[in-house]
Amino acid sequence: MKRFLVIGLGHFGSWAAKALYAKGHDVIAVDTSAELVDRHADDVTRGVVGDATDPELLKRIGADSVDAVIVSTGEDLAASILATLALRDLGLSEIYVKVTSTAAARAVEALNVRATVFPERVAAERLAQHIVSTAVLDYVPLGDGYSIQQIAIPDGWLGKSLRELELPRVHGIQIVALLDMLTGTLNVVPDADAPLKDSDVAIVAGPDDKIAELLQRSS
Repeated sequence: MKRFLVIGLGHFGSWAAKALYAKGHDVIAVDTSAELVDRHADDVTRGVVGDATDPELLKRIGADSVDAVIVSTGEDLAASILATLALRDLGLSEIYVKVTSTAAARAVEALNVRATVFPERVAAERLAQHIVSTAVLDYVPLGDGYSIQQIAIPDGWLGKSLRELELPRVHGIQIVALLDMLTGTLNVVPDADAPLKDSDVAIVAGPDDKIAELLQRSS
């Protein structure tokens, strides 16, 4: 079991806290709103009403002993920055900050956080990719033109093995896992010599343009 701190119980923060708690982890949640803390009391280990930009508050709730922190203070960029600075002063490095713009992401990333999270952009990119390509079942951007995509097996791959297809050399992409839709089995280390089946779904990683080119060619 790990210990997490979630700062801000808006939509994103509350869902993150609930998901971590549901997985059996110890979750401390802080928000300036007593109403929000009360509303989500059953979804966390401990709810605290207070200002997470205050280093003394963070020390009192044991923030210096958590495994990671999620900062989700909504549109208040100043609060996100101040909370992040206070956390850094406590020696924490596993800090994830929700942002609402690319400008905010640049400002927060200058504080050497582990990562910034821009949920609206990620959701929009995934939706756009799904709309323009019905062959794409899911899409996770990795940044700088790279992504992980879940795609149906192209007809030209059926019956062939990964070794035969030589995808890294021929297409510049890599299958990182195979999901058998009939059995629900996820194989994260696919057998290079096993023939691909029409019930398989491929989780591929690589440049967006290479994956798009492959899907266009196979459609």
